[in-house]
Amino acid sequence: MKKGLFISFEGGDACGKSTQVNLVKKFFEENFNSDDYVFIREPGGTPLAEKIRDLILNYTEDKPLPMTELLLFCAARSQITQNVILPALNSGKIVIADRFYDSTIAYQGEARGIMSKNDIISLTRTIIGDLKPDLTFYLKISAQEAFKRKKPNEVLDNIESAGLEFHKAVERGYDFIADVEKERFCVIDATKTPEQIFNIIKEKISQKISENDKKTR
Repeated sequence: MKKGLFISFEGGDACGKSTQVNLVKKFFEENFNSDDYVFIREPGGTPLAEKIRDLILNYTEDKPLPMTELLLFCAARSQITQNVILPALNSGKIVIADRFYDSTIAYQGEARGIMSKNDIISLTRTIIGDLKPDLTFYLKISAQEAFKRKKPNEVLDNIESAGLEFHKAVERGYDFIADVEKERFCVIDATKTPEQIFNIIKEKISQKISENDKKTR
C-alpha cells in the first residue's frame, strides 16, 4: 500500500506562508488527482477545531490564560489528527498542513513561556503519538522585517497583534526547532520573491514525493 506523506508550512506572522500555501494548493489542483491530497490548517480543519480556532484568535472578553491557550491548541490538534490527518495518511494521501505542532513550540513555548520547549514536545507526543511531518517548510524572516510588512490599518487577530519582542521570541523558537530537526526542515529566506520561494518549494515537494514513491514500490 502506498505510504502517505505529511508536509507542513511554518513561520512567523507576515512571512508569506499563506501565499505559498495557496500557490501549492493551485499546483496540486493542476497536477494531482483531488483524491490524492488533503489541505488542512491549524488550529482548525474540523467543525469543532474551527470553533476552537475562533476562541483562540478572536476573543473579545474573558481572555484565555496562557495555559488555557496552549490546551485549546492541543485540543484542536487532537481532533484534526484523529479525524483527518491519520485517516488520510493511512490511505496513502499527501497531507499539506498550514501550521502544525512546531507553531506551538515557537509561540506557546518560546514566546509565551507557558512550558519549556521540551515539555511541549512531550505533551505533543502524548496527544498525537509519534506523528510528525515528513517535510517542514520554514519561511524565515526577522520579526523586524515582518513588522514592516504589516499595513497601518490591517485588522490583526490576538496573536498577530502581539508586540515586537513576542515575535522575536517566536523567531528564536523556530530557529531552535529547525536546528534540532535539520533532516525534516527546509529553511527558506522569506525575503525572496514569492516566485523564487515557490520554485524552491515546488522542487522540494516533487523530490519528496518521488522519494516516497520509490520507498513504497
